[in-house]
Amino acid sequence: MKSLIVGFFSLFYQANMNHENMQGTGFAFLIRKAAALNGISLEVKKVFEQTAYFHTHPYLVNFIAGVWVKEFEQNGEEDFYKKTYSSAFGAFGDSFFWHSLRPLSFVIAAIAGLYNPWLGLAAYLVFYNSFHLIFRFSGYSIGYALGKEVIVFFNRIGFNRWPMYFDVASAFFFGILLSYLAKSCSDFDSVVLGILTVYVLTGMALAKKLDIVLGLVIIMILTGFFLFITGA
Repeated sequence: MKSLIVGFFSLFYQANMNHENMQGTGFAFLIRKAAALNGISLEVKKVFEQTAYFHTHPYLVNFIAGVWVKEFEQNGEEDFYKKTYSSAFGAFGDSFFWHSLRPLSFVIAAIAGLYNPWLGLAAYLVFYNSFHLIFRFSGYSIGYALGKEVIVFFNRIGFNRWPMYFDVASAFFFGILLSYLAKSCSDFDSVVLGILTVYVLTGMALAKKLDIVLGLVIIMILTGFFLFITGA
C-alpha cells in the first residue's frame, strides 16, 4: 500500500521542475510524504536540504525515495546514495523508456492502427504504460526493501539489456509494417520502398541520439526539399 501511495504522489513529482534545482523540490516533497508513511516526521531543515539540485528519471525516482528513507532510518548515508543512484537511474531510464520503449510502442500502435485507429491508440497507451506504471508503483517498496543494494534488482532482471532487446523488436516490427504497406500498395515501386526504409532507419537513428519527434520533423523537411527540387 505504501508503494502505491508514493507512486500516486510521484505523479506530481515534476510539477515544480525548473532550471535552478531541476527535480529537487519534487524530491523533497516525495521523501517527506514517503517518510510520513513510515511514521517519520522530517525536520524542516532536512526537507529543505533535499531541495538542492537533483535530477533522475521520473519513472525510477521512487526506487531512490525508498533507499533514502531506509538509509535515514538506519542512520546511514541517504544523501550519498541519493546522488549515486540519481545518475545511474537517469541513464537507465532514458535509455529504456525514452529511446527504446517509445519507438516500439509507436510501431505496435501503427500496426494495430491499420485495423482500427482507436485500437492503435489503445495499444500505445496499454503497452507503454504497462511498463511505466509497474516501475512507478512498485519502485518505493523495492527500494525500501533492498536499501542501498537496490541495484541488485536491476541486475537481476537484466535491465541494462532491455533497450537492446526492444530496439531489435522495433526493427523487426517496422519491417513487418513496411512489408505490409508495400504489399497492399497497388502501384508498388521498389524505389519508393527503398526510400521509405532509409527514412525509417534515419528516424530511428535520430531518435536514439535526439528525439523521435525531432527526427520526424527533419525527415519531413528533407522530403519536402526532395519533392521541391525534383518537381514531383
